[in-house]
Amino acid sequence: MDIKSFLHVKLDVADLERSLEFYYGILGFKKLVRYELNNGGVIEQVSPNGLPPAIELWYEPPFKGLKNDRLHIALEVEDVFSTIKRLEDKGVLIERKPFRIGHEIIAFIRDPDGYIIEINGNDPSNIIGERLDGGPRKTNRKDI
Repeated sequence: MDIKSFLHVKLDVADLERSLEFYYGILGFKKLVRYELNNGGVIEQVSPNGLPPAIELWYEPPFKGLKNDRLHIALEVEDVFSTIKRLEDKGVLIERKPFRIGHEIIAFIRDPDGYIIEINGNDPSNIIGERLDGGPRKTNRKDI
């Protein structure tokens, strides 16, 4: 099997315009492509930079809702704390405030259809391994 790349993940949405406002207006995503379906449905692919891989927002009535509340998408940001503050100020539901795990800081939000989105960034004070600036190695592990 010669898989060349990962292209997109599909999310069924109840209200396409509401979802587009969230992904474009709040998260700052850009459009890759839009398809109008014969049955009145619409597919629009969005991503942070307008290139694949993308999230495929698929509106096709009737919306059946979430099947798996553990499914989530992860997005990398420069500063998790300021990103969560900005999203909170815009009324985005914060599912879990930022917390540290290993070398990462992560938080969880929900999109308008209830999908979980992980907001993820590196914790520069907790990197295990060599630092890019050549400084001393730091870790939260007690055994090394």
